[in-house]
Order: sequence, then structure tokens, then C-alpha cells
Amino acid sequence: MASPPTSPPAFAETGLLKILLFPDKLKALQKAVATPDPSYPVSVELSLAHLCNLNCAYCSDARIREAPASLSAALLENLFRDLAAGGTRGLTIEGGGEPTLSPLFPAAAEKARARGLALGLITNGVRLFTPATPLSFYEAFQWIRVSLDAASPEEFQELKGRDAYHEVLSNIRALCSIPGPRRPAVGVGYVLTSRNDDPARVLSLARDLEDMGAAYLQIRPVVDCPKLSSAAENDPFWGAELRALPFVNLAPLRENLVEGNASLPCLAHSLTSVIGADGLVWLCGRLNVRPVLRPIGDLTKESFAAIWDGETRRRQTQTLLSGSFCAENCPRCRLSKYNALIASLSQAKSPDFI
Repeated sequence: MASPPTSPPAFAETGLLKILLFPDKLKALQKAVATPDPSYPVSVELSLAHLCNLNCAYCSDARIREAPASLSAALLENLFRDLAAGGTRGLTIEGGGEPTLSPLFPAAAEKARARGLALGLITNGVRLFTPATPLSFYEAFQWIRVSLDAASPEEFQELKGRDAYHEVLSNIRALCSIPGPRRPAVGVGYVLTSRNDDPARVLSLARDLEDMGAAYLQIRPVVDCPKLSSAAENDPFWGAELRALPFVNLAPLRENLVEGNASLPCLAHSLTSVIGADGLVWLCGRLNVRPVLRPIGDLTKESFAAIWDGETRRRQTQTLLSGSFCAENCPRCRLSKYNALIASLSQAKSPDFI
């Protein structure tokens, strides 16, 4: 007889099961087939400025950065107050470029935390530590994901346009040195392309990162840049040794390949909302670079509450409830897995039993 497990299986910080931490939101999403979900996003993705110090070959935000923009301190103060009052739990500072380059980055993080919002950060890891943001500053973050996307200096130079591979690894090591109780979950993102998909190098990197104390290595397919797609993303035998490491999260190579939201309605869009450095609020963080959906509001003109409860959001919600619209317009998206889960739950024939 097999022995019972001595510890629970590893939890994927970016995986499907995380939605179980928000049962009220999941119930609201299941009801949203008929009525738009009125509850605030669980977390919000915020861009502070259109600035970057890299030139990634597959950048999804390159077009966005063609129009310089930066939010004001007063706008952020009002936004954080509004989000906290409405029930939003977390704020991800990310996107539109590199968030740590914004002069508002330190104050924005401190103001959001003062309002009770948990902090997350997505960064390229090149410029983390300054007099305004010493190592201790990052103790305030619940999680930090560094977009490394390379397993050698040569790959980093080719894909990201700068010789900073060892610098980023050093900064990851520093973040992992924060004492245990105050250390954020330091994860590493790896966009898999045709130029960085050598499984032996990725395996070596994974072992080095785990030895540093990183929480996970998330490997996901490239989006919005088909010319760099790797054959490995569809190869179930690629990285066999990587697949055996609980530290490595390869689920996105399966979940994030879905095109057109599998022709399902998008009920999961209200899990999050995207706010650009120009103050525009978007219902969808993947269609904000396509002309099929416009912003649902502008924070320089009205509050987040007015936008979230407004007519434009209600109309766009109805649009996203059309499976045919999603099938025609939705690119690869991390929310597709949640929509598939909700659709599956709706088929339960005995919902009052386990």
C-alpha cells in the first residue's frame, strides 16, 4: 500500500487553482452570463509611465510607448482610495514599459500599500535598486516577477537588446536574500521563443534560480510575435527534465496557447482591469492594443467607480459575452483557462454534492 503524501503538492502562483482563493468572485462570474458582474476586480494592473530601458524583440507594448504618458500623483491617490473602498485586493505595477523607471514608482507603491492594497511587481530587473528604492523597499511587495526570458548572456543580448544578463541575475539573487518573513515571492518569467528554447540551458537556469531561493520559474509562449514562436511550445516531450521539477511552471505552455478564447464567452474579464499610464481604463488587457474595443473610461475625467459602474463597461461586457466575438477577436490570453473552468462548472448535473 502506498504511503500517504507527507506534504501538499506545489502550488503554482500563476495557476488556475488560485481562483479558489476568491469564492465570492467565482460565484459572481458564474452569474455574469445574464448580468454584468458588479464587483470590483480582484486585482488591477497599472502602468505608471511609457518608459523602458530594453528593446525586446517580442514586446507587446512597443506601440503603446510611441505615445509618452505618465500618471499624476493626485490621480493615483484617488484611484487607490477608490479601489480599496470597492474591494480590490491587489495592485500589480507593470506594463507599458519598465515600471521602476517612473519617478512615481516609489511613492505610488507606498501610497497603495497605505490604502491596504497588496503590491505585486512585474519588472525586467535591470534597474531595481536606487537611493529611493533600496533592497528593503521591496519588502513591501507580496510578489515580484522578473522577466528574464533568456538562459545565457547571448540570448539576453539578442532578444532584449542589451548586455544585462548577469546584472539581472544579481538583482534576482539580491531580492531572494531578503530575510524570510519579509521576502516577497520572487518569481522569474521566461517567454519561450525560437531563440531561447534549448532545454539543457533552461534546465541549468532553473536549477540556479532555485538554488538562489526564487519561488518559481514560469515558462510561457510568446504572444503577438508569431515569427518568434518556438516549436517547443507544442512539443509535449520538450524539456522532460524541466517538467519533473515542481519549481518550474510549464502550465502556460498549454493554457496560454488557446486562440479565440475557445469560442467561449469571456466571463473572467472582471477578475482584473488594466489602467494605462495615460489614465485610460480597459476591460481587457489583451484587446487594448486592437481596435475592436475602446477604453471604458478615462481617470483624468472621472473616478474608477464611475467607470466600472458606467454604461460603456456594461455595453462592452455584453460584447464579451458573445462567444463568436471572442472566437473572432481574442488572441492568446491567460484568462481563457478561467473561462473554460466556469463553462465546465456550468455543466454540473449534481451541484449540491461533492
